Amino acid sequence: MQSVGKGMSLRWLLAASFINSFAIGFIWPLTSVYLYNELYQTLVTIGWVMMANAVGQAIGSIISGRLFDQFKPYRLIQFGVITMIILQIAFILWHGWPTYAIILTLVVFFGGWLTASINAYGTQVRSHDGRFVFNMLYFMSNFGMVFSTALVGPIYPFGITWLFVLALILYVVLFFIVHSKFRINLGSYKREQQTSKVTLPKWNLVLVYSSILGLVVLWISYAQWQGNLSVYMNSVLKLPLWQYSMLWTINGALIAVIQLGMNALNLSANRRSMFVQIFVGIIMFGLSFLVLPFSRHFTGFALAMVITTIGEATAFPMIPALVNELTPLSLKGRYQGLSAAAPSVGRAVGPLAGGFIIQQQGYSTLFYAAAALTFVAFVGVLLSIVLGYRHTVRYEES
Repeated sequence: MQSVGKGMSLRWLLAASFINSFAIGFIWPLTSVYLYNELYQTLVTIGWVMMANAVGQAIGSIISGRLFDQFKPYRLIQFGVITMIILQIAFILWHGWPTYAIILTLVVFFGGWLTASINAYGTQVRSHDGRFVFNMLYFMSNFGMVFSTALVGPIYPFGITWLFVLALILYVVLFFIVHSKFRINLGSYKREQQTSKVTLPKWNLVLVYSSILGLVVLWISYAQWQGNLSVYMNSVLKLPLWQYSMLWTINGALIAVIQLGMNALNLSANRRSMFVQIFVGIIMFGLSFLVLPFSRHFTGFALAMVITTIGEATAFPMIPALVNELTPLSLKGRYQGLSAAAPSVGRAVGPLAGGFIIQQQGYSTLFYAAAALTFVAFVGVLLSIVLGYRHTVRYEES
């Protein structure tokens, strides 16, 4: 029997997830604007900086996840938080070119480090099942990001330094939470890990990697919303920028409603509902891109965002929940790290691939390609689950 004592407190884990996302939200949303308007960098340079950030975040997630299974998790997350505090101080002192880009890459690296650590700690919660835990982690992460991005606009005119100061304060708070609440007993499974080398069964491995790869593909499509769509709406259709910003307000509010509703109704209580969420969510996510070619006004884009968010909020949190179910305690950190890295990989590839398609064929082709890519991810995940799930070993029963 796999046991880790009373496990991790869900309340403090969610607080950590919220604070980490809240702090990061003061930093990355303004990257392009700050580099272009204040540091006078070209769009090409900005593109390389953003790609370096995505790759750095993915690497940080992967490394943190692998180390979680080999060393004391408390020391890893503590190291990540202390490093983030030091980096915020560095940001306050040096935010010119190129030091800003260098520090930013380190910040997103350790942002990925902390996200993977928090997700891996989510596998140690014993008071709730994994599907509920990862639904709530996804909700709190998004809530923190939405909350901070709403505050960035009013604060930024006073100077970017104030945003770094607020992020510093938040990470100091997170340090004390980690110091007092994350010292949980993992002794039983650490002894198990030391006495025998644990390997993942064949079909578990197939489902885990197909699910994570599917999540990467979904994020390649999702990255078009976060980058190329803003250019399309503002520069091509001449819609005001506030309308694009309003789409993300809709996204954040709807994620909150959907996540809280699903948890209140206990819709993630069994495996069947988990699979329904994954399949229906991916289909909804893909359908949204079929609305975009016909959208010329805010109403059409808002409808597409609503459909996207329904798919995102139902399917995306269930991928790490499925990975949690299919991995033993001694390997959970490694594969949660890969799950946490998937969005970053998608964000690294998505803008470049989208830009190439736009240059060659235009925006309509981009939207149809994103829908097709989502369908490919759906087929891959569907086949792996239908053909392989019954052959897997489940490490979290319900």
